[in-house]
Amino acid sequence: MNRIHALGTGIWQIPLLILLAGLVVPHLLSSGFHLRLASIVCIYTILCVGFNLLYGYAGQISMGQQGFFALGAYAYALLTQAGWPFYAALPASLLVCAGVTLVIGVPLLRLRSHYLAMASLCFGLIFAGVASRWIDVTGGTAGMMVPSLKVAGHLVSRTELYYGLVVIAVAVLLLQNFIVGTHLGRVLYSLRGDETAAESLGVNVTAYKLRVFVLSSVLAGLAGVGFALVSRQVNPSFGEFPILVTILTVSVVGGLGTRYGALLGAIVVVLAPQGLTAFGDLETLLYGVCLLLFLLFMPHGLSGFLRALCLRLFRPAAAKPAPRLKVSP
Repeated sequence: MNRIHALGTGIWQIPLLILLAGLVVPHLLSSGFHLRLASIVCIYTILCVGFNLLYGYAGQISMGQQGFFALGAYAYALLTQAGWPFYAALPASLLVCAGVTLVIGVPLLRLRSHYLAMASLCFGLIFAGVASRWIDVTGGTAGMMVPSLKVAGHLVSRTELYYGLVVIAVAVLLLQNFIVGTHLGRVLYSLRGDETAAESLGVNVTAYKLRVFVLSSVLAGLAGVGFALVSRQVNPSFGEFPILVTILTVSVVGGLGTRYGALLGAIVVVLAPQGLTAFGDLETLLYGVCLLLFLLFMPHGLSGFLRALCLRLFRPAAAKPAPRLKVSP
């Protein structure tokens, strides 16, 4: 039983193994394209951990995460073009995301379920529209170039950038594990279960919803900055519907409300299309069929499936009942 408990509660051990594996990855890759894919896995992990905290644990469905993803990227691009160094532009970009979330979060979080989803989706659509039409500031549909990352005068290579993204992704996973393992996690569970009951028990529902909303938007903005640095440009597609579809797909495939679903889902969603390119025109069809099979046979995602498998493999054998003695007549 202790072994099962360790498997389920490896708050520090599993992220450490992920970090070690992530640091080895560049030595196993053969091209810059593969390194870019590995970097995108880290970026989607950061992005979807925020969505997992907001929806998977707190039950607040937001369809505007792609807007904060683009907001962080645009804020960083504008600040660097204004001459801000990286160590100042990055936190300032995250503060912009947090400030916008506070402004729109108070009225938005008065809504619930599909009303909240539609209202937050409107934010994403509005931001993408503004980014594509405010040509003087955002560059319009052509977007903006993001300069190569320099830290203390050192030009950061793509491999070094990947290592930075790995460390940040693991730190975000650790943050999620910490939140879920404390009283904050129990508060989020109560919000997902029944807000009225949680409020009757003394939980400040509005304050906690706003806090997790701000945290998820900051993580989305952080992922947006990372994507801008990897792509070395930012454009309105960062805030458009395909990014939202990717967030939902990663979350469903990996498993909502699980600690490592974001990472597992990101690995599958980023790498699976590369393996399906051999099928040519059937690639999209096969990808859709695979997602449908995930929904049907793995409703809790890969993370839930692996957890159930581990529990089944390491569950101690049930004690067999003692055989009954036959009494001769």
